Amino acid sequence: MLESMSYFKSIFALFIVLPTLALAGPAEEAELADIDQRQANLNLKKDWAKYRLEKKQHECYDKFFTTRCLDQARLEHRQEIKEIRAQEIPMHERQRVLKAILKDEKDAERLKQRNDPLKEEKRSENVKAFEQKQIDRDKREADLAKKRADSEKRANENKKATPF
Repeated sequence: MLESMSYFKSIFALFIVLPTLALAGPAEEAELADIDQRQANLNLKKDWAKYRLEKKQHECYDKFFTTRCLDQARLEHRQEIKEIRAQEIPMHERQRVLKAILKDEKDAERLKQRNDPLKEEKRSENVKAFEQKQIDRDKREADLAKKRADSEKRANENKKATPF
């Protein structure tokens, strides 16, 4: 019994992990677009079910057994929503798997680009250029501070030199 349970667990884990190992491509993106379209259709069905519920509720208030009629309308609405949710759950699970596949592939691509030797060289050049700009800026600021100090000194000397 325990062996069969572990066997089923391992097969279940295989079915969960296996789809995430696949490479993403246009097929996955097309499937995501199809899932979005189906979700839009299901949302439309939900809206119509809500409309029918509200219409039945409105009609129930004209009847003598209002509570029973409202309960029946809610029960029918719950059945419709239950059927829609039964379609949504596996679709959402597949959507999560597809999005995970796409995200993993994008992350792998970013990592590949980050480790690219040409980009690494470019980044090191950019860092050197930035550091040089910082050095130049500090030098200009020091020169400016020196000029300001010198200008005050020259102004004081000029004041002393004037006979007035």
